[in-house]
Amino acid sequence: MEAVGSSRASMEAETRAILTRLEATQNDAELLQHLGGIGKEEHALMGELVQTYCQADALCRGLVAILKHKREGVPSDFAYEQNDTDVLIHLRKEANNTILSIDTAGVIQAVDTFEMHRVFRHTFSHWVVKKYLHGDYLVAFTKNKKEGEKRDGVVMTGGKAKLMVFPIVLLVNELEKLKSNCSFLAELHLYME
Repeated sequence: MEAVGSSRASMEAETRAILTRLEATQNDAELLQHLGGIGKEEHALMGELVQTYCQADALCRGLVAILKHKREGVPSDFAYEQNDTDVLIHLRKEANNTILSIDTAGVIQAVDTFEMHRVFRHTFSHWVVKKYLHGDYLVAFTKNKKEGEKRDGVVMTGGKAKLMVFPIVLLVNELEKLKSNCSFLAELHLYME
């Protein structure tokens, strides 16, 4: 178990070092010297992450609607009118308030997983992504002040890009977590319908 922890710590340290190196660049030309294009595999991985999150969102909306209907006795479009953040909040609430015999802890765990993974959907849908030339990392960046500030609350100045660095192996692992939670919620849907 120690090897997994030390490997993860090593990956996190390398990711921070890459981010620091890229943030220290003086201009766009210097930044782009560290980055290259992404290939079909990286495009496919990002697309699958985005689409799997979209599936998760649809499943969550459906479960909110089902649970709310079971609790209140009347159908409602409430779940389909929420933004993605609010859907997760309402699924957690409905799971905690349900009188049905369901795996509430599993639903809450799925919600927690989806909350952590919204960053992938958002980043890979709205930011430019390049491959780091010196390792298996994707680098996402934006110069859109509103998008950049949305990420961490830090105001962007001087035309600098906001950057995020993702180890590809981590993205592959996180995709499997998303898929697993989607499968769980899909089975729950079938059970409750």
